[in-house]
Amino acid sequence: MPLGPGQRVLAVADDLSGAAETAAALLSRTTRTRVLLDPRTDTPAPAGTTTVFDLDSRQLSAADAAARITTVLTGLAPDTVVCKKVDSLLRGNLAAEIAALAATGRGVLLAPALPAERRTVRDGVLHTDGVPLHTGDAWRAETAAPPRSVAEALGVPVALLGLQAVRGQGHHLRTALREALATGLPVVADAETDADLDALLAATLDIDPRVVLAGSAGLALALGRTLGGGPPAPLPPPGPATRPLLVVVGTAEPVAAEQVRRLVTDGAALYALDHTPSHPGPALPPLRPGITVLTPRQDGPPDPAAARSIARHLARTAAALLDTAPGPADLVLTGGETARRVLDALGVRELRPRGQVHHGAVLAETPDGRTVVTRPGSYGGPDSLRLVARALRAPAARTPTTPTPPPTPAPPAPKPGRTSQDHAKGPLMNATPAAAAGTAPTTAGNTGALPVIAVTMGDGAGIGPEVIVPALLDPGTLSRIRPVVVGDAERLRRAAELLGLADQVEIVTVEGPADAEFTPGRINVIDLGLLPADLPWGKLSAVAGDAAYQYVRVASELALYGAVQGICTAPLNKEALHAGGHLYPGHTELLAHLTGVEEVSMMLSTDTVKVIHVTTHIGLIDAVARIEPGLVERTVRRGHDALVRAGVEHPVIGVCGINPHAGENGLFGYGEEEEKIVPALDVLRADGIDARGPLPADTAFFLAGRGDYDLIVAMYHDQGHGPVKILGLEAGVNLTVGLPVIRTSVDHGTAFDIAGTGTADPGSMIEALRQAAALAPNPTG
Repeated sequence: MPLGPGQRVLAVADDLSGAAETAAALLSRTTRTRVLLDPRTDTPAPAGTTTVFDLDSRQLSAADAAARITTVLTGLAPDTVVCKKVDSLLRGNLAAEIAALAATGRGVLLAPALPAERRTVRDGVLHTDGVPLHTGDAWRAETAAPPRSVAEALGVPVALLGLQAVRGQGHHLRTALREALATGLPVVADAETDADLDALLAATLDIDPRVVLAGSAGLALALGRTLGGGPPAPLPPPGPATRPLLVVVGTAEPVAAEQVRRLVTDGAALYALDHTPSHPGPALPPLRPGITVLTPRQDGPPDPAAARSIARHLARTAAALLDTAPGPADLVLTGGETARRVLDALGVRELRPRGQVHHGAVLAETPDGRTVVTRPGSYGGPDSLRLVARALRAPAARTPTTPTPPPTPAPPAPKPGRTSQDHAKGPLMNATPAAAAGTAPTTAGNTGALPVIAVTMGDGAGIGPEVIVPALLDPGTLSRIRPVVVGDAERLRRAAELLGLADQVEIVTVEGPADAEFTPGRINVIDLGLLPADLPWGKLSAVAGDAAYQYVRVASELALYGAVQGICTAPLNKEALHAGGHLYPGHTELLAHLTGVEEVSMMLSTDTVKVIHVTTHIGLIDAVARIEPGLVERTVRRGHDALVRAGVEHPVIGVCGINPHAGENGLFGYGEEEEKIVPALDVLRADGIDARGPLPADTAFFLAGRGDYDLIVAMYHDQGHGPVKILGLEAGVNLTVGLPVIRTSVDHGTAFDIAGTGTADPGSMIEALRQAAALAPNPTG
């Protein structure tokens, strides 16, 4: 069933952070999205409305949780799509709630995978970071033992849809799913990637749109992508420093203490409640302008039995603090139970989501104008609260007003051969505040105002190290940027040796950009030490694939809080990346995930032609199906904006068709150009963007090559890549457009056939660094 802007959607979640996360996932399709905190709300939803209920059922009895499900499903319009947000770790009253959904007779598809948080399902078993749920410690704060499978969590027989069936092409998946639904049992589906969830969702809606879609936020995101309608409006600008911001951290997750420490280092006041809810401590000082953190003191392991009473105590304290504020105050609430209790104490019954600061950190507004960010307790890296605070408050609000705690000394760099699990946080997470903040390093030969660019080493078995070394020794490089490699220092030394450059280069390990010095002949490396010394050149390796992922992860973390102004990537090998346990189609999608961006575009750039892609790493049939006017429009806008930032005042953009001769007025194809491309061009032209087409692809690139167009928009991967590789492969650069940070890359692969021979051409890497310099902003401090 094709879904559109007029579709009614009802979603339910068992806690507030899950409800907000679901609403944000569905937000891109419509501005009429609401989160209701009372399941008894009897407000008919008009067409085109998404309503998300927080059932607040996580701590209820199984019977009461099921009753709340029944309440909100009573009297639904028959065409309403129903989505049940389940906890991605299978916690809460999952069995009772799924049973209540199955009792409606709609059928239930349960797909709890959440690829964005590395939570996957294989053979019906939930895995976190590749570890089965029942063998890890993800349930450490729960009173019960973790289930060994999704079926065990439900306590009833299920129909299992395995990964092979999920990845079956076209009718094969639909046949397997139809047979599973016909059993009348809940269908539990394997999934490891967003593409798996997209396929499941499309097949389910095609078979029977009345089937209840039960899953984590990953499935909600897939539903949001299917519903379409364009991206949400940008988040509102940060508020003034004088408006109080209260951050309530009600989670026992280990990363929470570091998140709080970093926010306090930035100047937030800290109120750590060191008394029990039954014995209130002394009255706290009034809430002051700026940022204040409220959290319970953790003197030992978490006590699951006390979790709810602690949340209520935090809520009462937060409400009392807000009463003392000198004016309207905003909130950041981590942990679904804590978030709900705080809003209950304030009498808030509805939230209007606006978007996400990062994955899971949802920004919403209350009817009375208060801004609230909610976030699950287990989400976000060590800088999560920093990112949220910076989105809500202008920089001046972070002026330190409390003593800064001494930095934790950084540990020594890991040795070669250490696994990514041993070094999961990366050196960035152990750096001192100065190193993490990207303070301008001492630099010889430049002013210190040049952008710092993180250069990721790519697949260490490929030619990445061999093109990085000469590119960073190129005389023009240090005149444009301050490069810091994220990779493996010993591998770079081996590359320098086989290139005959060992006596011309000094490869120095640093903890972060602040430790780097930029002098001719010196290469600064944040050394993750993930590659064994005997890693062969030119051979596919899961170890090298995992390492390539870790390099990009650390570079993304550096970029997100301003330690670097851009990223330049050496090539990775997709098969090795997947073998290493990271199921992304390529760099573009990986960077989008790591930076919390739902949609980006790939742009290839040479001196002859520039091309941006509407679709990239998917099959041709799938690409044609995915192309729609909104996606075409957003892609053209991203390309237009990138060219304007690069100095092209009025770009002329040629947009390719899909079929030969761009359909030849209906002679070829089934009217795809008129249906999928022309409406987008009409909107773009009305907005003053010079977008022309649809053009026959076989002539568009010829016209661009002679200068008629500043940019060509290709509809699918090979339509754009083929001509670019003929017209300028050696000097080509791959840009990712739409990220919150500049990213450039070489326009070639790992070249395993010549890796380790010292014959790789560094020209594309030099050009990628040059374009990173041209597009990246200079640091402000």
